[in-house]
Amino acid sequence: MPEEWPETPDSTDIFADDLLEGETALVTGGGTGIGRAMALAFADHGADVAVASRDMDHLEPVAEAVEAKGQDACATTVDVREKDQVDAMRDTVVEELGDISVLVNNAGANFLTPLEDLSANGWRAVVGTILDGTAFCTMSVGEHMIDGGGGSIISMGATNSVHGAPFHGHSGAGKAGVHNLMQTVASEWATYGIRANTIAPGVIETEGVAEAAGGALPEQILEGVPADRFGTPGDCVPLAVFLASAASAYVTGAYYAVDGGHLLLDSPY
Repeated sequence: MPEEWPETPDSTDIFADDLLEGETALVTGGGTGIGRAMALAFADHGADVAVASRDMDHLEPVAEAVEAKGQDACATTVDVREKDQVDAMRDTVVEELGDISVLVNNAGANFLTPLEDLSANGWRAVVGTILDGTAFCTMSVGEHMIDGGGGSIISMGATNSVHGAPFHGHSGAGKAGVHNLMQTVASEWATYGIRANTIAPGVIETEGVAEAAGGALPEQILEGVPADRFGTPGDCVPLAVFLASAASAYVTGAYYAVDGGHLLLDSPY
């Protein structure tokens, strides 16, 4: 595992610096991992950025980094499982930044457990964060986007939603629901100028994954990854920048696996 997590991947250098000028992005789970990398990349390309999660200690450094890049920033706490908190988050971001034109549903939760040991509370905690949270944020921010003439909704899925994944029964089911929800949003809200797409990472090295895996991912997982390496948060970022931009104006309802070919081998891990 890397000792330091890069702020912005070099791969985003291919985009024009002003690609997202005039956009305002809200990234849930934006204080760490993939969410943080996306938030900083959006700022690099001209967007104002709001980050939200339950831990302000994680959010404040990201907001400061966004401002250091010359963009306006907002940091606000939220439990995405609670609709009233989600609505308050939306209102805070709109009040402070004036708009939300890009929503990244990145807030997530997971822990490894066999189904026979999964409690009702454990199921609710994970599926509630992943699926309820994505739905509540989408519907809440969607109201604003409908009134404002459109926007881009990017939701983080996972390749473990495509097939059974041992010890991921709760998160895999939640992520499968996210994909279906984005397809429904895409079909219903295209008339409002709203695009909705899913990015599905494979095995990505993040702080959360490192913690869940006890500090290191098992090397045998690489046997199922044709690219022969684990992914990084930066591997997901260029696609998010594209989907947030006008370059993807005719792209909606799509599912993008970012997994080094993992799904090609139909591995359950």
